[in-house]
Amino acid sequence: MGDLKFGWPARTAPLLNVALDEGDGPVVVLIHGINSSSESWMNVVPLLSPLYRVIAIDLLGFGKSVAPAEATFTLEEHVAALHATLRSLHLKGRFTLVGHSLGALISSRYAAIYRREVAQVVLVSPPIYANEAYITEFADRTVVKSYLRAYKFLRSNKEQTMRRAAWLHRFIPVKALLIEERYWGAFALSMEHCIEGQTTITDIAQITVPVEVVYGSRDQVLVGDGIERLARLQHVTIHEVPKNDHFVRPALAREVARVIR
Repeated sequence: MGDLKFGWPARTAPLLNVALDEGDGPVVVLIHGINSSSESWMNVVPLLSPLYRVIAIDLLGFGKSVAPAEATFTLEEHVAALHATLRSLHLKGRFTLVGHSLGALISSRYAAIYRREVAQVVLVSPPIYANEAYITEFADRTVVKSYLRAYKFLRSNKEQTMRRAAWLHRFIPVKALLIEERYWGAFALSMEHCIEGQTTITDIAQITVPVEVVYGSRDQVLVGDGIERLARLQHVTIHEVPKNDHFVRPALAREVARVIR
């Protein structure tokens, strides 16, 4: 039991699919968002691979990463699987950890726990929601409550959610908007346990290396209160990309590549 690490014993945590490992130089690890895969980094990888060793990993239950039947997709399980996978790569020295959306929440917890492994953290479009009891602005508190109700509705109504996602995908052809049957369990449980029940602000406050937050001015799921709270932390730098939404489009990708050092 002394080897227990956040969800599974450290030696038996599932290994994730390493979708990409290319380039030479300092290591940059890319962690995608919910209902997505490492393909979401397609605009970022060409900007980084000439200068860095770029590793893109599929999260537990997404892409080609198969989750054990007993997985409940807590933040602890996501972090344990990511740690086991990175350890299996025998990386030398510290690396930059880049996470998008759900991946930003997982990256924050990872960097807060495994401080000696991470040199820099880049959080891309992080859906950070403080406990509503601590949000002073009525408008922000209302938005957070509405988002959390919407997330609960989505994960509690599978057929309706999948139909709506398919309809929306016809007009906004982003793969993350199309929920596949094979991803449903990982999607619904990660939504509940990682996004709705998050403690990300506390995690980020415990990170001891520089944190860069990159987000679009038109992001559909971010709340001003969350960004403002992060901006008050001395080790956090905020980068807003004009006219970009929640997804890693070319302009956002360029800013992500720019802040990595």
